[in-house]
Amino acid sequence: MDPWQTLTTDYEQRRSREDSLDRLMEWDAQRSMIGSVEGRTILDVGCGNGQKAIELVTHHGAASAVGVDIGAEFLPGPAEVAFHTADLSSLDELDVLEGRRFDVVLFLQTLAYARDRARTLRTVRSLMTEDGVLVVSMAHPIRYAVERSERDGVGIGDAYHAVGPYSYPSLWNPEITVTHTTDTFSTIHNALTGNGFGVEEILEPQLSDEKKQRYPHKQAWLSKYVGIIILRARPA
Repeated sequence: MDPWQTLTTDYEQRRSREDSLDRLMEWDAQRSMIGSVEGRTILDVGCGNGQKAIELVTHHGAASAVGVDIGAEFLPGPAEVAFHTADLSSLDELDVLEGRRFDVVLFLQTLAYARDRARTLRTVRSLMTEDGVLVVSMAHPIRYAVERSERDGVGIGDAYHAVGPYSYPSLWNPEITVTHTTDTFSTIHNALTGNGFGVEEILEPQLSDEKKQRYPHKQAWLSKYVGIIILRARPA
């Protein structure tokens, strides 16, 4: 069984907390990179419970949204939002996407879990309109470099360049081990440019000064692990 079939509930519970980084800064930063979705069609790959896809339709004017996630614990949404249970590594086998075209495609903390990143990116490229927008949000490469350095007793530089599968107990349920690919800046960038996209903008969000003061435990974590990186790209 894929660990995310078990972890979805734990993840969504943690994400909904007042002091989650998703609520404090990540979603606002992701929204700024997505831009206006008025009248646009959205594909959210690895959508979790689908809350963000629903929000983009009900509060930001998107025409419709499709969410795909292996966890299958979706919130009820309006008729313009459809959810499908599937693995992001095999989107090209999902019949309901055949013939569809999307203006906005989102990978919000999910692309690193694709078993064949090139295959997944080529698939979403084929599903996008020519003026579409791809937004990829990922753990900052420095985060796992620091973690690997501490765990394995190696230098941060060596850990940073140890690109490949990384397994560790989930932060949301330590009884479950998750595995994904760690990256350098270049592997993230080159995966996009090598599979049909041009990178337009990169953002590394941080807490506002007010939130740094209000949530010092979160700022302490960010001071050590940096946080996330968000890339905005378009079909090349």
